[in-house]
Amino acid sequence: MHVSIFTRYIAKSLLTFFAGVVGVLTFVIFMNHFIKVLDIAMTYGTSFGWIVSSLLNILPDVFCLSAPMGFQIAILLTLTNMSENGELIALRAAGFSFKEIVRPLLACAIVLSVILIVMGNWLTPKSYKQFINRREEAYSKITKVTLEPKTFLDLGDWDLYLEDLDHSTNTAQQIHLVNKNDSGSLSTKVNASSGRIVLTDTAMGLQLKDGQMQRVDGKDPSSIIAANFDDYTMSISLIKARTRRLRVGEMTTTKLLRRLRKDPLTPALINEFRSAISMRNVLALSPLILLFVSCPIGFSLGKRTNKGWGMLFSVIIIFSFYLLMTLGLSLGKKYAWISYPGPWLPILVGFFVGRWLWKKRLNI
Repeated sequence: MHVSIFTRYIAKSLLTFFAGVVGVLTFVIFMNHFIKVLDIAMTYGTSFGWIVSSLLNILPDVFCLSAPMGFQIAILLTLTNMSENGELIALRAAGFSFKEIVRPLLACAIVLSVILIVMGNWLTPKSYKQFINRREEAYSKITKVTLEPKTFLDLGDWDLYLEDLDHSTNTAQQIHLVNKNDSGSLSTKVNASSGRIVLTDTAMGLQLKDGQMQRVDGKDPSSIIAANFDDYTMSISLIKARTRRLRVGEMTTTKLLRRLRKDPLTPALINEFRSAISMRNVLALSPLILLFVSCPIGFSLGKRTNKGWGMLFSVIIIFSFYLLMTLGLSLGKKYAWISYPGPWLPILVGFFVGRWLWKKRLNI
């Protein structure tokens, strides 16, 4: 009964700190993405639904980044809080070993690692792909179209000029259109004395009256084709064709492994795929190694130690972990023989450092 109460108490304390720290870290990282998404929305005139969808799709990636750091800080905050209140000394006096005290923390670390394995290898790549697709959808649109008279309006392949415009009816006078990307001609122009403009999110429709179309042949500038019209209807797409290569972060680990087995890839791409697979699992297992390194430090802190020391040690450990992971990732991308094991450098170093700390500080 006492063990059950003790286990729940430590787990509750850890999860409370974890929720608070992860909330702050997620908010900080998320705000950076929020500003970028909002800038795209303002520039390209996307809908509110597009903004919400984009932000929701980026949340799993933000959580996978903030969770290991939040867990590391939560561990030391939990242990320094218990040390500050004299609870660690009381537990030791009651006969609890260091391993027994660590057991509920270890259970939380295992659960978090399982969640991060699933998210990092499968869920996050899918949601990140959706985020990139939504972003490309915005980029493919012409910048938000605002009809104004006596102003040249860039519509992708076309430039539009209106001498006068009645905003209530969208009826314009003296309409001039110039095609900038007609590969078969030097210039293509459409002029009309009047017309009505119908604007949607994806296209602009023009119902032109009493005008002329002119086209100058690209091979023979002296050859001009001109045609007069009484009524002419045309549509200008506001979607720009874009092609892109699928990024590594958008592919699940299963897909990366499948491509490594079946697709003819360059050595650089092979190294990148292998390193990405390892990095995802290193991040997922990082709570376990961070716990292993942090506990000896937390246990060795005295009763007079405040939470500021816990934060300081957390920053040092997190910085060292990510520095080693970045170094290992860089080596893995550069050298084929280390592409898989390279990103595991912080796990390897953390294991030996943690083992030394357990023996040196706790004599275990």
